[in-house]
Amino acid sequence: MEYEFRVIVEKVSVASQEVVKRDTVKIYDIRPPKSIIELGLRHEEQISLLTKVQNVLLAEQSALIDCGYDTCPNCGQKLKRNGFLQSNFHAVFSDHKLRIQKHRCNNPECNWQSTPTTTTVFGTDIHPDLAKLQCEQGALFSYREAQSNLEKINCSGRRINNHTRIKSLTNQVGARFSQETLREPSVQECAAPATELIVQVDGGHIPVKEKGKRSFEALSAIAYQPTNIEQVDQHHRQITNKTCVVSAIDDRLETIKSFVLNAAYKQGMTARTRITGLADGANNCWSVLRSLESHCQDLECILDWFHIAKKLENVKNALGEAFGESLNSVKWSVWHGEAQAALTKLRLIQDNVSDDVQQAKMQGLHDYLKHNLAYLINYEQRKSSGKVYTSQVAESHIDSLINARHKRQRKMQWTREGAHNVLQIRAKMVSQEWSKQWQDTVLDTLINAA
Repeated sequence: MEYEFRVIVEKVSVASQEVVKRDTVKIYDIRPPKSIIELGLRHEEQISLLTKVQNVLLAEQSALIDCGYDTCPNCGQKLKRNGFLQSNFHAVFSDHKLRIQKHRCNNPECNWQSTPTTTTVFGTDIHPDLAKLQCEQGALFSYREAQSNLEKINCSGRRINNHTRIKSLTNQVGARFSQETLREPSVQECAAPATELIVQVDGGHIPVKEKGKRSFEALSAIAYQPTNIEQVDQHHRQITNKTCVVSAIDDRLETIKSFVLNAAYKQGMTARTRITGLADGANNCWSVLRSLESHCQDLECILDWFHIAKKLENVKNALGEAFGESLNSVKWSVWHGEAQAALTKLRLIQDNVSDDVQQAKMQGLHDYLKHNLAYLINYEQRKSSGKVYTSQVAESHIDSLINARHKRQRKMQWTREGAHNVLQIRAKMVSQEWSKQWQDTVLDTLINAA
């Protein structure tokens, strides 16, 4: 006995449950599958079936679209139907044409006519779910890669997914998020008042389009409560709740300072909160952290141990095994809060180094520690007390936020504005705020753009 599989869509009266209309969308032969590839529907067939189902539903919905005209907007006379207008609608996986009812004024002296489209009725002809997908792809990949990825998802190219459109929408949504981040968060957006907060500020370099320059710096920050650090296993920890912000704007740190202040508020900062600030030692990072001082009870700035250890390791690799023990002694002194002793030891080592490159490495490390002398602490004591002294648990956010999108093997060049806008979406993703906030922002952007 042979069978076939029919996909049927029915329009049913809710009151009587009577089938008013029935459409056979697709008929499939049911045959014994000879391989795994014949099980179910192929990717392209699934998209095709979804498109057909969408067309049936949209045909019914478009007939019910209210264009908002009861009477003529010019003379107030009654309107009469005047045929239909074909209008574009771009769903997540497919493109469609809607038949929207037109109207004309019944007054022969007025003769006003409506020209309704998806955009004039709803503000946009792009479904927000598609725009969300475009923004996510644009924030995570190059715009051409984003276009290619969407073509693979759809099994075909679509003009609406052109890389230029993706770039434009991603920039517009990112710019809108930037404006929202400048706004002080409402009480509902903020966590309960926090006794302690950790704020880490760091930077990453982005290739620049500007002639004569190789890169510019984007500053990022992460704010979180110490109680939100969770032990994953013996060697790994994670932050369960955090707020990340980032700015590539060259405005004497005004934007990033506002971003960081609002991030701290979101994490529960009040005038009674004690803040531990971690940075890699750059002046601009300290400046951003110190801008919080007047908004909290106490601010303790600490030179991040993660960066100290990394710089010591780089020097150790440059000097070789012969100076390994001496540099370990320097590291021990810094770890135990004996900064002056560490500087003295570095000078003694430098006196025994003749190579110019090694001399420069030693001088760089000495200057780095001396420049940040005020931010060096007894790290061993702080660790024993169970207090934060390193950004290692949060350091990966720089890679995930900046480097993964803006530093790729292919040559990529950015304007500050373009990089800044993309980074806003990525920051929302890292902060786990994107899923909650994308809809209003994306929809507003689409409507305003239209």
